[in-house]
Amino acid sequence: MTMTDVLDILDETPATWNGPHVGRRLMEGMQTLRLLPTPGAIGFGSPWPAYIYEFEDLLAQEQQGELERTQKLQNRTRLMPSIRAITACEAAIVWPACFLRDRLEIAQAVNSVALAHALDRDAGWVAAKRGGYADTWRQRHDLGCEIIASRLRADRIPVF
Repeated sequence: MTMTDVLDILDETPATWNGPHVGRRLMEGMQTLRLLPTPGAIGFGSPWPAYIYEFEDLLAQEQQGELERTQKLQNRTRLMPSIRAITACEAAIVWPACFLRDRLEIAQAVNSVALAHALDRDAGWVAAKRGGYADTWRQRHDLGCEIIASRLRADRIPVF
């Protein structure tokens, strides 16, 4: 069971903002960003295939076991996020910059751990990539989410 599966089970929108719910919305925002097409990215250019296969090429691929992999690459579909998910993403991803601008280390932890959770990883992955200890990254993330939640409550931002 992945982190996303656990959060789906526990996802009940609270009456007011709290730290875990802020963390959830930030993680979902990061997931939505990963689904958006980027200019020049592979898969969003020309609708033509990368190259044309001749019959002899397909026979050689079949003999080498590559034909199935090639067909999977040619038939993949990229799912696009809904407008609701994009709107929530736009709202959430600016929170660390708006509410934690004077606390850079906490803002970095909030973003890094949210990205790790979006990739089904944990704070240990962040510590391995950026240095430090997983517990420190997690504590700073949790503190930052609580600060953001208190500011959202003070500004009377509706919970989504």
